[in-house]
Amino acid sequence: MDAVLRRMKATLAELPPHVRRAAGFILDQPQAVAVNSMRGLAGQIGVTPPTMLRLARRVGFDDYDSFRAVFQSAVTGGRFRRKAASLQRLGEQGGDAGVMASMADAAGGNLAVSFAASSLDDLVRAATVLRTSRQAYALGGGALHAMAQYLQYLARAILPQLRVPPANGNAVVEGLVGIGAGDAVVILSVAPYAKQALRAAEFARANGATVIAITDSLGAMLATSSDVVLTSGCSSPQFYPSMIGVVAVIETLVALVISNGDAATLSRLETIDRLRSEDGGYIDG
Repeated sequence: MDAVLRRMKATLAELPPHVRRAAGFILDQPQAVAVNSMRGLAGQIGVTPPTMLRLARRVGFDDYDSFRAVFQSAVTGGRFRRKAASLQRLGEQGGDAGVMASMADAAGGNLAVSFAASSLDDLVRAATVLRTSRQAYALGGGALHAMAQYLQYLARAILPQLRVPPANGNAVVEGLVGIGAGDAVVILSVAPYAKQALRAAEFARANGATVIAITDSLGAMLATSSDVVLTSGCSSPQFYPSMIGVVAVIETLVALVISNGDAATLSRLETIDRLRSEDGGYIDG
């Protein structure tokens, strides 16, 4: 699969616009080839099925089924296991120091990507939408639910209207029932993308709310279903995506909410600080 993606990237500039669009989508979301039919993937991308066949032939395949089989083999071959095995080989070759250096490089790269990819205008717009919203929600699947909770924890003094729907066995979208015009929702989703995150974005927009996406690619389907897109770097030698970039985006977003806030924002922060001091919540020194 990696070899196919490299060939695809190398020919990107030579492709007709509609074929290039399909290639760009696949470069961002290669797992989508494995889990969708040719017709289904074409519908997601917004091109015709023959376009998918043309792309497959441009990268060396006689038919689309052979092209798709490469991606299916990569996914069913155990992506997590392969990345874990790669990490073990790294440890064998470079020792613990090699593993640590690799993680440090990835962390630094993710921070650089996160601050470079999200424009200041988008960050300020997202902060303004949250600050002026009637009701605000934050949600994400899996580890991203914890990131939504972190956003709420940081912002609860300045965004009292922000809440995180509970992560239970029900559909994530159920936590948005009642959302409407004047409301906002922050949806966090990185590859492999959760279907429920996309469903929640579509539901929120259909009901007039503003959707802010925190994701790892402008090519992600969540990005195309959102009003504001903030991008974070999430690559890692680990078998799970790194959350360092996501945390950086969240903390910057909250900082901008505060910096553009009013006297009421400062008053709430002062009250919370005083209450914690009175309750002996911290140890000085």
